[in-house]
Amino acid sequence: MNRHLSKLLLITWILLFFSCKPNLILTDIKTSNLMVTENESALDSQIVFQYIPYKRILEKDMQRVISHSEKEMVKGKPESGLTNLLTDLLLEEGQKEAVRMNLQIKPVVSFFNYGGIRTWLPKGDITVGKIFELMPFENEMVFIQLTGGQLQQFYDIVAAKGGDSVGGVRFVISNGNAKNVLVDGKMPDSESKYWMVTNDYSANGGDDLEVFTQRLQLISTGKKIRDVIISNFEERKFNGINLTENLDGRITNE
Repeated sequence: MNRHLSKLLLITWILLFFSCKPNLILTDIKTSNLMVTENESALDSQIVFQYIPYKRILEKDMQRVISHSEKEMVKGKPESGLTNLLTDLLLEEGQKEAVRMNLQIKPVVSFFNYGGIRTWLPKGDITVGKIFELMPFENEMVFIQLTGGQLQQFYDIVAAKGGDSVGGVRFVISNGNAKNVLVDGKMPDSESKYWMVTNDYSANGGDDLEVFTQRLQLISTGKKIRDVIISNFEERKFNGINLTENLDGRITNE
C-alpha cells in the first residue's frame, strides 16, 4: 500500500514539475557556414573521415574531361551556337530514348529553356564540373504532345522574346510573331499532333509557358538532362568528335 502511494506521489510531483516549466518560443535563428576540411578539429572526426573519401571522388569526377570545344560558345538570341548545340543534342537524345523506351513515337522538335542555361562553354577541354555549372538544375527530360496550333502559339511566344533555344524548327520573327514556321521541314498543320522533347520545368508551365500545360500527353523518361548532356559529350569524345558551333539560321529577324 505504502509502495503504491509513494509511486503515485512521485508521478504527481513529476507532472507538476514539468507543467510549471515556462513555454519556450523560438524568436531568432542564427546560421553560419562551416567549411569541411581534413584539418577541421571542431567536427566529429568520425564524420570527417567518412566524408573526405567521397569528397575526393566527387572532386576528381568534376575534373574529368568529357569533350573538347573548338571555340567558346555563349548563349544569345535569336539563336546561338550554344543554344543550337543543346537543343539539337536534346532532340537527338530524345529520339534515341523514345526508341529505347519502345514508345512508338518520334520527337520532331525540342526546347531547352533559355534561362536554364546558366553559363557558357569555353574553348578547349570540357569537364563534368562545367556541365554542372551549365545545367545546375535537376530537370528531367520529358516528351510532350502538342497540336500544330499549340506549336504555333509557342513559337509566337519565342518570337516575342526575340528568340530562344529551339530545335527541329525554322521561322522568321516578324512584328513579334513567328512567321513561315517549318517543323521538320514542313509547315505544321494546326490539327496535326507533334511530339516535343523538353524538360519537366518547361512542360509544367515554367517561364510562363502555359501553352505546354494544355498538352495532349506527357511522358517522363526518368533521365536528368544534365546526365543526358554528359553522356552525349562522352560519346562524342570516344568517337573523336569535337563540339562545334552550328549557326544555321533557324531563327531570323525579318
